[in-house]
Amino acid sequence: MAVNADAKRAVVFEYTGRFGHFLRAEASVSALSYPVPPRTVLLGMIGAVLGLEKDTPQVELKDAMIAVSGRIPATHWHRVKLRKDPPAALPRRVKAGAPGQQNPKPEQATLNKQEWLFDPSYTVTACLPDGYHDELVSRLRERRWYYSPCMGLSEMAARLEFVSEGTASALPAGSEVSCSSVARTEGSKLDLETSGNGEPLAILPLRMPREVTRDRVFTHADYMVERSGLPIPLRADEAYLVETGSGARTVIFL
Repeated sequence: MAVNADAKRAVVFEYTGRFGHFLRAEASVSALSYPVPPRTVLLGMIGAVLGLEKDTPQVELKDAMIAVSGRIPATHWHRVKLRKDPPAALPRRVKAGAPGQQNPKPEQATLNKQEWLFDPSYTVTACLPDGYHDELVSRLRERRWYYSPCMGLSEMAARLEFVSEGTASALPAGSEVSCSSVARTEGSKLDLETSGNGEPLAILPLRMPREVTRDRVFTHADYMVERSGLPIPLRADEAYLVETGSGARTVIFL
């Protein structure tokens, strides 16, 4: 299979945490989570590592190419307390028997459910625009973050581990590939006859945000994700061969 000679610099790193929550755009009262981080979330996380201001990474890194791999984690529904009004102010002096100690002012609050991901673990492959790649690689190697990375919510800390650095080369359109990442549906067609590994696949459709403007206007795209993180057999128009010190694999960027 021929490989495009115009290779791009790529960095691969692990993105893990104890809990995760990537709020679905269509969620209302019950806060559903995407099973994998959307492209917009990954751009924001990388921007936090690099020190980009809030809401700017999705614009500054708009041309970044990012792929994510990993199994769908187990989930748990957690009831979270969301305040509508701030609590009553504390008095400057506290005395025994002061008014309000026995019957304090009730707080206006509501209880909503959030879908939490348990032990989310993903492998991220990123090809950043010129001027950002070296800085990201340096920070990943030395474990230096400008802002602490998180798993969707700022309260859910994330761990980043550098894996390797290498290149990503475009494969010819229509190539038969075993895609080891979440695959964008556009330009891809399932090719189950050539799977070759004999393992049962559970491929789920997923629609996630792909781009967002400074005014918070989102553009979505359709994806395919394999529940256990197994490679997906495809005929793909926009697949890339990623070659690093840790080996070679085929991905489709989000």
